[in-house]
Amino acid sequence: MNIKVDNKKLFLIGLVILIIICVLTFNVVYFSNYYGIVEIDYINSLLLVPFILLIFSFGMFIEQNKQKEKSKKIDTFNLTAKEKEVTLMILDKKKNQEIANEMFVELSTIKTHINKIYKKIGVKNRKELFDSLS
Repeated sequence: MNIKVDNKKLFLIGLVILIIICVLTFNVVYFSNYYGIVEIDYINSLLLVPFILLIFSFGMFIEQNKQKEKSKKIDTFNLTAKEKEVTLMILDKKKNQEIANEMFVELSTIKTHINKIYKKIGVKNRKELFDSLS
């Protein structure tokens, strides 16, 4: 059995785990003997906010680097600007109709771009395109 985990889901799970570790490290929550419930220590939670922002900004930085890497791989082929744009949208797992709507063109135009992309890169379908550019 081959289970493939999406990188974005894995990244989000990692962020959630980091946030949970931060909450425990900064002692943001504690059990109140008086109320018998878990309460939030507001002063310590103020220390947590910049740390969470740092984690999310680091995540955005990593995602931007991944986009740049994809663009560099795409640049090795002789694709036009529109074909590069379509290829990036395909790699973002958008459907043909979504790409057409976003680019304000007909579906047939997108299909033409995709066929040219496949020929230039030397693949037969999206799966092969993902494998060659990811």
